[in-house]
Amino acid sequence: MATETADDVLSVHDLKSYFFSREGTLRAIDGLSFNLKAGKVLGIAGESGCGKSVTAQSILRILPRHGKTVSGQVLLTRDGKVTDLLALGEESSEIRRIRGKEIAMIFQEPMTSFSPVHTIGDQIIETIRLHRGLSKAQARASAIEILESVGMPHPSRTIDEYPFNLSGGMRQRAMIAMALSCNPRVLIADEPTTAVDVTIQAQVLELIRQMQAQLGMAVIMITHDLGVIAELADHVLIMYLGRGVEFGSVEQIFHNPKHPYTRGLLASIPKLQKGHTLVEPIKGAVPNPYDAPAGCPFHPRCPQFMQGTCEVTMPQVVEVEPGHWVACHLYGGEDQR
Repeated sequence: MATETADDVLSVHDLKSYFFSREGTLRAIDGLSFNLKAGKVLGIAGESGCGKSVTAQSILRILPRHGKTVSGQVLLTRDGKVTDLLALGEESSEIRRIRGKEIAMIFQEPMTSFSPVHTIGDQIIETIRLHRGLSKAQARASAIEILESVGMPHPSRTIDEYPFNLSGGMRQRAMIAMALSCNPRVLIADEPTTAVDVTIQAQVLELIRQMQAQLGMAVIMITHDLGVIAELADHVLIMYLGRGVEFGSVEQIFHNPKHPYTRGLLASIPKLQKGHTLVEPIKGAVPNPYDAPAGCPFHPRCPQFMQGTCEVTMPQVVEVEPGHWVACHLYGGEDQR
């Protein structure tokens, strides 16, 4: 989905990541493709269970137990050299070097990502020494500097605190500091505001925006909050049941959505009207991923369902306008509506 260009820093092609259990095979990612341009922000949105977080885990080769990427390509471009991350061993020295240095990640819940028995400083310093080869004293000075840059109060003292002594907002800032400590080319932020209150949410998003502009990173912002996408993203990928259903610029997606699912997501954003909050939910629920429907995965919930077509064949991805791609039978062949 989307045409590859010379300024792409990350290209994902036909990615398939499955989970295998006694219940069957769960196709968490089932043929996902997208490109991330250098210095730009790509927002990935969709309901819970659509595969957003598994996409990030697949890119970094950190899928949990029973999960496996069975096919596809994840191409990282750096200094004119293209590396397929899926061709590297999950624990190879090359992929371990790329994690943190080239591609860093901010997780949903920092408390589960930091070691509770080491100070945040120890963990940031270890990352810096591993990827930048600095001495312990140099790494500590660099860690204090990055903590200060992300707005951590009293960084020279906070660096010696344990994660459980920090508030949720401070832990999130510490995680952002650790992610940015090696100046990565790509930052993946997986629901970075889920574990903090609304006051801290705005601060975290503004911090990511400032650091992205300052460091010139490419960012993948994974969220179910379309307001966050509208505020931060340059391009948007809408996912449903492990597949990309629409891709385009933030203006195209918000002002000219094509896929019925995208339209449903936008319509479900709460609106204030005459003192009341109006919500138009998408009917039905995301299907059981162990038993995905045939044809278009959205057809059981689609208000524009076409019998004899939508439940029979998977729609092809088509470009409906320059840079705007959609996977829907409404835009395939001669029947374009």
